[in-house]
Amino acid sequence: MNSIKAQKNAVYPAVLIFLTTLLALLGLQAINRFDNKYTRKADASQDGTVILPKSGVRFLVDGFELYPDLLLSPADFTPDSPSSLPPHYEVWAGQYPNLASFHDDGNAYGISTWRLILRGKGQVSLYLQEPLCASRVFIDGRDLGGSGEVLPEKYRPLIRDSVYSFEADGETEIIIQTANYSHYYGGLWFPPAVGSPDSINLMISSRMIFYGLLCFSSLSLALFCLVLWLDKRERRDGVSFYFGLLCLFFALRVCYPFLRLWGIPLVRSLYALEDLAAMAGLYCAVNIVFLLFLPDKWPRLRSMAAVFSLGMCIVTVMVPLFILPSFPSFVLWYGPFISWYKVLCAVFLAGASLCGCLSKRPHAHLVLSAVTANGICLLYGVLSIGIFEPVIGGWPEEYGSFCMVLSFAGLMVLRNREMSAENLRLTSHLQEEVAEKTKHLSQLLTERGQLMSELGHDMKSPLTALSNMAQIILMNDIILDADMKEKLQGIEEKCGILAKRLHSIQELAGETAKTTHMERLSLNQFLACFHRSNQPVVELTGPDFLCSLTPLPCRILADQEKLTRALENLVFNASEFTPPGGTITLSLERSGEFAVIRVSDTGCGIREEDLSSVFHRFYTTRTDEGGQGLGLAITHAIISEHNGDITVHSKPGKGTTFTIRLPLIYE
Repeated sequence: MNSIKAQKNAVYPAVLIFLTTLLALLGLQAINRFDNKYTRKADASQDGTVILPKSGVRFLVDGFELYPDLLLSPADFTPDSPSSLPPHYEVWAGQYPNLASFHDDGNAYGISTWRLILRGKGQVSLYLQEPLCASRVFIDGRDLGGSGEVLPEKYRPLIRDSVYSFEADGETEIIIQTANYSHYYGGLWFPPAVGSPDSINLMISSRMIFYGLLCFSSLSLALFCLVLWLDKRERRDGVSFYFGLLCLFFALRVCYPFLRLWGIPLVRSLYALEDLAAMAGLYCAVNIVFLLFLPDKWPRLRSMAAVFSLGMCIVTVMVPLFILPSFPSFVLWYGPFISWYKVLCAVFLAGASLCGCLSKRPHAHLVLSAVTANGICLLYGVLSIGIFEPVIGGWPEEYGSFCMVLSFAGLMVLRNREMSAENLRLTSHLQEEVAEKTKHLSQLLTERGQLMSELGHDMKSPLTALSNMAQIILMNDIILDADMKEKLQGIEEKCGILAKRLHSIQELAGETAKTTHMERLSLNQFLACFHRSNQPVVELTGPDFLCSLTPLPCRILADQEKLTRALENLVFNASEFTPPGGTITLSLERSGEFAVIRVSDTGCGIREEDLSSVFHRFYTTRTDEGGQGLGLAITHAIISEHNGDITVHSKPGKGTTFTIRLPLIYE
């Protein structure tokens, strides 16, 4: 049986990987067919002239003449040009990522001229997406400007998507000069688009909406995780932290279309930031799968993976900013190195998730499906360089990363639901235990109260007899010497003191012997009612009685009669020690799992040496004979019955604050 279960546990992840791979490939194939510039390219005639589309948008892929290391103007292509045209290459946009193939030393940087003949009539818009990294556009001999500065001695990069509108009448010559000394891609890496102005604007708007959904949904998840993580001060979750960072880095990674519309002069920094965001996202994903699925007994593997992935983040900053400017030929290795590292990370994530599935970790199958789809998308993106470029949607890598974001978001929702259910179960169990302990404690208190009451009753009769006998002897003028008379008077005084003590014991016994009737109680309503009923009595003696209650609901299990007695002891104690013009404040706050009640006054305060004794029985700071020192002791006992605690803070001459903490209940 165990072997059969093990086989089933191994088969299910394999089937899941197969189905995910199949669905990912089908999805990528659909994207390749319906959202690919290379499958929506403009038609060309037999002589290589590109035909202007009658409707919609088409992309200028074929028919380009490439002149590497030259900046040619329209005058260089006129029949009466004094110089003959240099040799050119018939290429298609995206065929060469840079000029390294045209340089013996592999230098990817340089200048180039791209020329194309467009045939057709009508109002046309040319959408030039991110010409790398500076450009200048000529249409039918007219200089329409560009982005940045292409002259080598004045080179100024500027990454910006541009739209050029013109009237086509027959054959139209398009010349695009480019210069790149900043990035590992250069020239017309992205095929330009042509079409009517309305169709071009619709395409751009649709693309912005798509990337807006990706960017702002991820950013919303990142902010939500940040708030969730900050709220859990005592139990902060590493998974929530890394997931929030993953969403943030993905949002940074996919916000580039908006930056391209505005124009970014800091080309090296921009591309370094994009690569860093991609690497940092993988770093977060690696940490998430380690926390979720890989056992703690592999700390060395975790440390190595974390250090390596973090090191790659540093590499993506150092290489574009510091290494490529000095060693341009390194471009040939850097791009493929980054791409295959991403594929390697995808394989690692899939392997870690597979370990989680085999060890029956919760929700590992969901993550395994997402990281498998991400790996397929990354591999497809590497293999489709130069033959796939999205029209409106995203790159395969972006689809894969968004799959991971969605899967981890689903994982967070499931984990939070499970944690909430577990908290409710524990709370319910705790309430049952509290009710049972309270019942047992009430029985003990009742028995103790009965014992104390019986003891007080039994001692009262002989004590009264002894006191009466002493009074009779003194009242009948029996001949007594002064010493004996003084002793009899002492006996009478001690009997009086002892009688008062017995009365206090009976009073305390009567209070604690009362059966505790716990019921669900809204502290907000209870304290508001308590304040209304006692405010006239308290303010009659002089001080103002104020009330400050939180709007948050605070429900507890309590004996309303006993809780009222405890609060009356505190409030009327405060009124006796607070002069006219002072204030007594009753407040309620909510702190974590507890309701916090405070009774504060601006009275004379309590000396520091007396604070530790205020809850002791028969302890009092009154100088008159009215206080028995039982009020605060009874209050302390009542709060303890409610599984709460009471503390006191005081400064002589400034006032006193009693703080009561009672456990909340949830419904």
